Amino acid sequence: MLTREETITVTGYLANHLGASGDIRVLIQTLFAPDHTPILLALPTNIPGIEDQSRWLVQYCLACRWPPKAEQPSLLELLMVRLINNAGVGALAPLRDRVRVHTDPNDDVFQTRWVIANQPFFARFGTRQAIRQLIEGVSYPILRINGPECSGKSYTLELVAHLAEQGPSYVRFATAAVEPTNAPSYTVEELAGTLTVSMEINEPMPQRNTSSYPKSLCLWIIRNTLRQPAGVWVLVLDGFGNKNVRAEVKQLVEALSAQVLAPDVVKRVRLVLLDYDPPLPDSLSARTLDDTLPDPMTIGEQDLQECLLAYNKQRQQMGEMTKVIDPKDVGTLAASLLGRADSAPAERLRSLYKELRLLWQM
Repeated sequence: MLTREETITVTGYLANHLGASGDIRVLIQTLFAPDHTPILLALPTNIPGIEDQSRWLVQYCLACRWPPKAEQPSLLELLMVRLINNAGVGALAPLRDRVRVHTDPNDDVFQTRWVIANQPFFARFGTRQAIRQLIEGVSYPILRINGPECSGKSYTLELVAHLAEQGPSYVRFATAAVEPTNAPSYTVEELAGTLTVSMEINEPMPQRNTSSYPKSLCLWIIRNTLRQPAGVWVLVLDGFGNKNVRAEVKQLVEALSAQVLAPDVVKRVRLVLLDYDPPLPDSLSARTLDDTLPDPMTIGEQDLQECLLAYNKQRQQMGEMTKVIDPKDVGTLAASLLGRADSAPAERLRSLYKELRLLWQM
């Protein structure tokens, strides 16, 4: 709905409109009536200042996105109409108009072909769509991504990292990964601590004095996630389907999977399971998006051409015109890269990645 920079701008205008003595609760009641009660109930009571309260309200509006009925204005549109009409911020009119017609400037971030540290991320159309559907809706709060050996399941974390930095500002990611070598020694405390490391936690981790310690940790993680500023948290677990993962850790993963379906949780929390093939209960599988990564041998010239065209666009935006590939040579280069790629499935993705990385570094 808004870029990160636009979100900061709208938040600043809202804070200025409220002023030092403003009352955001009164604004919410006035602006969003008769549907203001759920917002007031969600508003934390311990947000100290107007700037933080304004940031919370903008993030809440962004997380709610567009209503199901096209003719009904979104919360964000109502907020910007208020700032335009009552605060005289006419500069927001173009943003209001864009929100009104349901145009999201963040759409392209899901289609990126180059991620953090100029790494190529090509193909995977289904994965991109699945992650977007996970974030933007509540029907499927669990996404499970599996695939053949060496299909790049863990490499999906690079797209997650890119979305965390460049994606919608109301979305936050928490990631935990376990390697096959340390799966037998990985503990539930490590998993709980890793998932909450970037959160502001004022409640100590539960002690081992309950009948189900993984369940207690699950409730602690969810409870503290919901206490974070408004927005959507995506918990990403990589490798926890390994057969050597401790039973307690598996129980915590299963408890998290079940808990994200709760009505008061599903609006704020999502779960991504990478390389997780244990069967899910029917109650979970019905609410789970399953994405199977393609066999590396099916990557074609079109996938590489899209990556090369995205490379050209970024070079042009950076003003590095001498590094732009001549458009008539893109197809030839894609075919050449594919022809030089390792023929072994286990190495094919890695070799294509290295070739494209080398291209960026030239």
